[in-house]
This record gives sequence, C-alpha cells and structure tokens, in this order.
Amino acid sequence: MGGANAPSNCIFTVTNYNELKNALDNHGAPDSPKIIYLDGVISGNTLPDGTPATEEYYARDTSYTWDQYLQSFNETYKAELAASSDPADQERLQILNEQADGRYVASVEQKKQVTLKIGANTTIKPAKKAKVARIEDIALAVNWTSNIILQGFEMYTPVDLFPEWDPTDGSTGNWNSGFDAIGIVTSTNIWIDHLTISDDNHPDSAEPTIFGKKLQRHDGAIDITEGSDMITVSFNHIYNHDKTHLVGNNDANNLGPGDIGKLRVTFYGNHWVNTKERSPRLRFGISHVFNNYYQGTLAAPNTLVYYLGMGINSTIISEANAFEIDVGSLSSTAAANYVIGQYKGHVFSDNQSLVNGEYPDLEAIAKAKYDTARGAEVNAATAAGRPVAQWAAYEFSHEVPQLPYEYELKKADGVKKWVNKNAGHKNYKWSK
Repeated sequence: MGGANAPSNCIFTVTNYNELKNALDNHGAPDSPKIIYLDGVISGNTLPDGTPATEEYYARDTSYTWDQYLQSFNETYKAELAASSDPADQERLQILNEQADGRYVASVEQKKQVTLKIGANTTIKPAKKAKVARIEDIALAVNWTSNIILQGFEMYTPVDLFPEWDPTDGSTGNWNSGFDAIGIVTSTNIWIDHLTISDDNHPDSAEPTIFGKKLQRHDGAIDITEGSDMITVSFNHIYNHDKTHLVGNNDANNLGPGDIGKLRVTFYGNHWVNTKERSPRLRFGISHVFNNYYQGTLAAPNTLVYYLGMGINSTIISEANAFEIDVGSLSSTAAANYVIGQYKGHVFSDNQSLVNGEYPDLEAIAKAKYDTARGAEVNAATAAGRPVAQWAAYEFSHEVPQLPYEYELKKADGVKKWVNKNAGHKNYKWSK
C-alpha cells in the first residue's frame, strides 16, 4: 500500500517546501509509487526563493487590506461616502467596493501557494533520524486518487489569511475559512496514521468576535467528502481544533460520484483533546468509531459542542470509546448528552462506551435527540402545509450492518491508558 515497491530514485528525503513539491511530482510521474521522508519543518508559506509569503504578498495586485475589508460591510459609512461630493470620499468608496473581489483574489493566490495535491501510490512519513518532522500551513489535497499513507508526522493546520464574512450564511451571517489540513475528496484506500494535528499558536478560540461571530481561520483537520471510501484514521492526536472530521459534504448528496454506498471510514485509537465538534460528523456514510479517547470541556474557550454527529442517512457504530468531559458544576450524567450531535441522522449503535467513568445508554440518548428533531420537523411541516422532509420518515434504529473486517476490541476502561501510549507522532514506531 502507499508507495511500497517504489524504485530507489523515487524515494526522497525532503527538508523544505520546494523539495516536497518536487518529490510529489516524482520526476513527472505523480501517480507512480513514491516514498517521501520528512526531515525538519516544512512551511507552505515559503516562496521558491526561500522568502516567506505574507498577507501583503498574496494581496499584492489588489487594494485589499483586512481593515478595509471589515469596513466594507459598514453600509452606513458607505452611504455617507456615496452622498459626498468630495472626490476623496468617492475614491474611498471605490476602494471599499473593491474589497470583496480583492479578498477573493488574494485567497486564490494563497490557495495556489499552500495546496499540495498528493498523487496515487504515495507514502509520506518522517525520516528515520529526523528530530522534527512537521508540516505547517500546508493543505494536503488527497483528491481523485487512491492508495495513500500519511504517517508519523506533525501538522500545524493552515491559517487562512483571508477568511470570508458571509452575511447570508445562517440567520445572522458567519465567518468561513478555506483550508483543511487534509482534504480527502473522491479518493479510496487512504490511511491516516499516527499524526499529531493542531492549530499551534493560532487557534480559532483565540480569535476575536467580529460582526457577532467568532472569526475562523481554520476549517477541517481531516475532512472526507464526495464519495471517498475505504478510509482509516488511526492513532492520531488532534488537539485545540474546532471542526475535526467532516464525513460527507452536504445533505443533498449532489457532489462528486455521490455518497450513498460510500464514505466507509474507520476511526480507532485516536486521541481528541479540546476539539469542539465533528469527531466525526457524518452524512450518508458508515463510520466505525472504536477504542478512541476523547477529552473535552464545557468551559471557554474550547467549549465542546458534541463529538459524534449523526447526519442524514448516516450510520455510526460506536464501540468502547472513552469520553472524559469536564462539565463543571453540572451532574456527571449531563456529560453523556454532549457525546451525540443530532443532524437528521437516525441510525446509531454503541457498545459499552465509557463517559466520565460510567456506562450511559448512548443509544437511548441518540434516540431521544432524533425523536425530538423528527417531531419538530413534523410539526413545522404540518404548520406550513408542506410534506414532511424525507429524513424524518424513518424510525430511530440501533441495527447496524456487519463490519467486513476482523478487529480486536479493547474494553473502554483500558482505552485511556492504551491510547496515551500509542497515539500521535511521538508514539510512532519508525519502519521503512
């Protein structure tokens, strides 16, 4: 799997971004087998001449600045400028009206710089004697490909220097960022193993609130979308990140080859610390989530929203996971309510997962949340005189398909110790 059997001239040790890009090109054969060893810190915001690419560099051909972009949403101020006969005010208005397009142009420039497409039959892992093997500000694009291994290194998620404010996103607008650390799109047979992924010193939790919403400069840690299939996410340590794993783009199932019958993903042995949601969040697919260790809190700034997101037509098979949630003054039984997020999903099973030292009935909690959402949809449809949405036509079920592979299931009370000894890049045992 991966780059196994790569010839000697397709085995690379890379120490900087340009070398990594050249190695992925693989002598003009990006889909032929290759093994890439990382040695050092590799930053995506490094230009070919070694100088850093900054916000000013990406926006160099525009009038964009962050302050002017924010001011461009001040309609009162813009109306005052428009009413003025002063040429300086008219020039100022023109600059403000250019900000949305300038932000887009600069964002595209950053995307071209920091996005790396990974061809088929690729293994990326640390060099044997590397003191540091870390990727920073790089969006790894695993798009329309297969047979990839990413293993044993550290990632600092890419910082979007040009996040977009969308006033029409939701009822009160939202900030959106454009880069996943690892984006898996319409790809198969992918193994993500023993990585450590975080926002480093730039967590979204530390960003200011602007226009009433928290500014976001990061998207997913590992997102799996558009009919991707046969994905394993194992022994990773993901911390201080908001949205960790989106499995399935949208409720319409209208992207790529379609998601129905695909998006089969296994999560095991992972350690999530202070991640706020989507660990994982599903649509249409089947995720086997077993023997993972979750640590979260209801306190700011990393306030937990949920861990396992039940999306439309999805199936979550949860087994012997260990959840530790600091609920403050709330009762210990309240912690279990934060395990499940309800997003139109109706199939969920759990086998002896541990929540704050107890074994709650997570299936009953999942059923209650689905029944509440379903009831709200039925009532809304009745009041509006419209048909009930298709997702609400189902009864909740804990009946799940038989898994097509054998696996060893550890008891939940031993998962914390076992995961701490095995997850993340520091616990990776090097092999060729």
